[in-house]
Amino acid sequence: MPTADRVYRGGPIITMDPEVPRTTAVAVANGRIIAVGAADCDDVTTPATEVVDLDGRTLIPGFHDAHAHPVLGGMGLMGCNLDDIHGFDAYLERIRTYAESRPQADWIIGSGWYGHVFEGGFPHRRDLDTVVGDRPAVFTSHDAHGVWADTAALELAGITRDTPDPDGGRIVRDADGEPTGMLVESAAELVTALVPPTTADDVEHALLDAQRYFHSLGIVGWQDAGVGVLTGSPHDTFPPYVSLARRGEFSSKVTGALWWDRTVPFADQIATISDRRDQVEAIDSDRAVGGLQVTTVKIMLDGVCENLTGALKRAYRGHDHDHGLLMFEAEELNEIVGGLEERGFSIHIHAVGDRALELAVDALTQNGAPAPGRRHQIAHLDIVDRTDLTRMADNGLIANVQPLWARNDSVLVDTKLPLLHDDQQANHFVFGSMRNSGVKLSFGSDWPVSSPDPIWGLHVAVNRTAPHHDPHGQDDVAQNDPLLKEEALTVAEALRAYTFDAAYANGYDDVSGSIAVGKSADFVVLDRDPFAVVAADLGDLTVQMTVSAGDVVYQRS
Repeated sequence: MPTADRVYRGGPIITMDPEVPRTTAVAVANGRIIAVGAADCDDVTTPATEVVDLDGRTLIPGFHDAHAHPVLGGMGLMGCNLDDIHGFDAYLERIRTYAESRPQADWIIGSGWYGHVFEGGFPHRRDLDTVVGDRPAVFTSHDAHGVWADTAALELAGITRDTPDPDGGRIVRDADGEPTGMLVESAAELVTALVPPTTADDVEHALLDAQRYFHSLGIVGWQDAGVGVLTGSPHDTFPPYVSLARRGEFSSKVTGALWWDRTVPFADQIATISDRRDQVEAIDSDRAVGGLQVTTVKIMLDGVCENLTGALKRAYRGHDHDHGLLMFEAEELNEIVGGLEERGFSIHIHAVGDRALELAVDALTQNGAPAPGRRHQIAHLDIVDRTDLTRMADNGLIANVQPLWARNDSVLVDTKLPLLHDDQQANHFVFGSMRNSGVKLSFGSDWPVSSPDPIWGLHVAVNRTAPHHDPHGQDDVAQNDPLLKEEALTVAEALRAYTFDAAYANGYDDVSGSIAVGKSADFVVLDRDPFAVVAADLGDLTVQMTVSAGDVVYQRS
């Protein structure tokens, strides 16, 4: 019988294992769980075993983020980061300070702004001009679907009133037809292509910074929803991922969803992603410890509602002929999905609007339910047709949703809801209805679109209001007026969606996501029991310790 290196006891232990939902002790050896329960842990405890006293704190499985962009998030941490503040004046002051502190920088680069703080919902180049001067500046929006450029950047890109909108994007213009500095979707590339390229070392640094940040939030695994050259991104993120994986620097369980580049011919794209999977499979690693797998392909089907690019069945309110933007028509999407299925890939489709959702479900079920072991999933599902939820449940499709968005914050109230008809609003972030339809829910953050903090995500999923300390949800409505309160989840459902079911979406449920003998020792220690606190205080829970494959990767000071 093996003996334990370490035993955790002295506080509640929530396992997410339906056979033993709670216990009082868990034992670990060589990074794996070898015993669960006081009696069995006693049997493997020796004088050499380290006993960790939880001192009343609560131990739960490690969180998994089923949809994030850690390269973008990590790069944001390295630039002029606006994520942790909110407001027009606050943005300009931080940008001014950042620019003044870097007088030798040729470009001023940043990210994290929210459009609703600007008059009309979009930023203007003149505001950047006032704080940056004559240097080119580019700031990516928090949702990564738009770029705010100053006049110097537009001039370098040759963007004028006569520049046509590129395929899949839009140059926002004022009433006189002049570019405002707001570039939507693929139009951003007109400017970002000129930004001095980041190096592979920069991307590796961003990924490692992101991993440390995730660990501080209790996250032990993630799915990067777009490994490759994303729309609007100047760098290929695959080589840095491979480099880190070969050096064994991932203390997390990582799934890279390979980006489907719509500008590359079908046959060439299939060959590239198949080759990339082969490269990663050749890396010698233990999945239970951590590392990289690229078993999934990410397809971007539509945009977002806030800029009228999410694909809807019914036109946007006040825009009678605007149904959004589809990146692929049904026939092409079906061909891509069919080709990927033939080659054994799981498929991850971005579908915000109900029209996009319908096409995604059609494509993913064109040959019946996915083969066993596949993790076909649809991300975001902001607005749904309830019949598609039934089809998802019947065919085992995963709803990969972002719980932090499901609240009445000012971003939603000022920017998005005015564009939606009442019936669309009634089918907006309907997590409870997804659950009732039998759809498997997995939680992700879409970081840096929104905070990757799973505790805040749990809070919103249960309360449908903003956490107390979220800077983007400080208004009275966000804090106290639930968004479709009937669509709330229970604490148990929300916790499962961030642990076992997120690990399932990422393809790591066999080794992580629950506390059971044989699985990786992936734990989070919380200051309190999430089932014992008042629901309104869920967002105030704190991560005290994160353990990944038996190693303490974060300890709260």
